[in-house]
Amino acid sequence: MKRIVYYFTIIFLLFSCDNFEETTKAQVDYEPKVVVEGSIENGQPATVILSWSAPFDQTINEDFLLNHVIRSAKVSVSNGEQTEILALGMNWNHLPPYVYYGNELKGEVGKSYTLTVEYLDKIIYAETYIPEPTPLLECSFIKENPTDTVGYLRITFNNTSDLYYQVATRVEGKEKIFTPCLYGNFIADNLQRDKPVSMRISKGPILFPKMQIVSHFVEGDIISLKFRTMPRHGYDFWNSWQNEVINGLNPIFPAITSLKSNIQGGIGIWCGYGTYTYRIDTQ
Repeated sequence: MKRIVYYFTIIFLLFSCDNFEETTKAQVDYEPKVVVEGSIENGQPATVILSWSAPFDQTINEDFLLNHVIRSAKVSVSNGEQTEILALGMNWNHLPPYVYYGNELKGEVGKSYTLTVEYLDKIIYAETYIPEPTPLLECSFIKENPTDTVGYLRITFNNTSDLYYQVATRVEGKEKIFTPCLYGNFIADNLQRDKPVSMRISKGPILFPKMQIVSHFVEGDIISLKFRTMPRHGYDFWNSWQNEVINGLNPIFPAITSLKSNIQGGIGIWCGYGTYTYRIDTQ
């Protein structure tokens, strides 16, 4: 992991802070950046989390995150015809719980969306679009042996996309956010074209508030699964995120690159997703 800065995302690698004077005094060669974690899905309004980046050697806890959140920015999203200013709200599924929400402007497949963040003397800008979603033909919970209490998911879909896929899951009642699955970001060009593709899906790591590095799902759980397409900049970001997570846990081959970003004037991700959501009962 490049030992310059952590980022704050819903999966913990991106951080948040309005007040960073003490950090800059301690590390005069470090300049905090505004971090953006934003998304818009088909049929859903935009959501954006804003924060300040922080040096890697900080103690990460709830107070630290709350002190780094940005709560007074002007955040707007436009589709070229309509512009909406997002309102700051509370969502206790996130830490920090401050999220900028859209309301009237919903994501539409094929449309492009511009994000503009105005904060202090900064103007931060990013563009994305929502690709055509691809439905699953099948999604099931599979155990290696009938007596096992854990297993994995198997999905099947027709690969008709020229874009990029992601699989993310959330265990109902146990997890508050969707987490990308282990090796859950893949390119359509690497798969058979216009034919059913079947693949095994393993659980992704959860890093915060408590680290959970397990690749299996537990029998009896109810799993929500998002199968979504995304533009290239989304794939680049999440693929670099995956590299940070996996190699950051490896003392022999640590990650050596920073997360990819499509944010101008800041860092992070603004991404559109073409999404189908499924519910899997593993009982």
